[in-house]
Amino acid sequence: MRIEEAAAELLAAPLGDFTARRAARARELKAAGQGALAAQVNGLRKPPLALWAVNQLARRDEAALDRLGRAGGELVRAQQVAVRGSAGAAGELRRASTELQRELQLASSAAGAALRDAGHAADEAMLRRLQEILRVAAVSGGESWAGLRQGALLTEPRAGEDLLTAAFAVGTAAPRPHPSPVKGERVKALSAKQKRTREEKAAQRRLDAERVARTARADAEQAQQAAATARRLRQQADAMAADARRAQLRAREAERELEQATAKARASAAKARRLRGKSAVHADSQPRSTA
Repeated sequence: MRIEEAAAELLAAPLGDFTARRAARARELKAAGQGALAAQVNGLRKPPLALWAVNQLARRDEAALDRLGRAGGELVRAQQVAVRGSAGAAGELRRASTELQRELQLASSAAGAALRDAGHAADEAMLRRLQEILRVAAVSGGESWAGLRQGALLTEPRAGEDLLTAAFAVGTAAPRPHPSPVKGERVKALSAKQKRTREEKAAQRRLDAERVARTARADAEQAQQAAATARRLRQQADAMAADARRAQLRAREAERELEQATAKARASAAKARRLRGKSAVHADSQPRSTA
């Protein structure tokens, strides 16, 4: 067994069982003489809920992950074509971006369904986080995508780790000079290289700006949602406080009624004792008949 297989096995189970199952698996491996693997398993950290959810896709909807991976690859290829300035590149880039977004929505919805099936919440903020994890993994390829495909992605890939910027490395190498280039050809090659470099930098700046804007929008939406949650909780707390005050008033009224009832009962008991005493005295004062 490899560590990836052990991680996928742990992530396939409910997240609440992760710690107990990890300890049990490590003990089993150690008892089987696989001490190094046992130590690796024991060192696996319990993932956040979003990571657990995207890993469920490897088991729940493998086809959705396949489509997402193809869409991510198409986007990277479209960006490479756009950098080279090929005809129709802009339209192809838009088409690839739209297709990737569609597959991201489908995949994140499936991950959200896995959360709800397990009794967890899947609000808009969580769905956005799922989409971002899936997006970065899909366009990055490499270890992040391989881990996700196995259902063993244990660390959340970051936007800076994706290969969107790598697309701009294509075609940046300087052309090899001709053995005896004329001055005009050398100037032309240098001018083309400078133009390509400027275009690549401009494209990179646009991507960076779009990524920052997307992050800012997500943060703003999350802040709005947090504010709405805070308002709802404050309203609930105020309502609970009002209920507590009313309950306290009712308790005080009940205590007063108890005191009044207790005093009345004591008075009635005392009166009954006095009446019994008088009755006994009266009975003793009556003459007794003689036989």
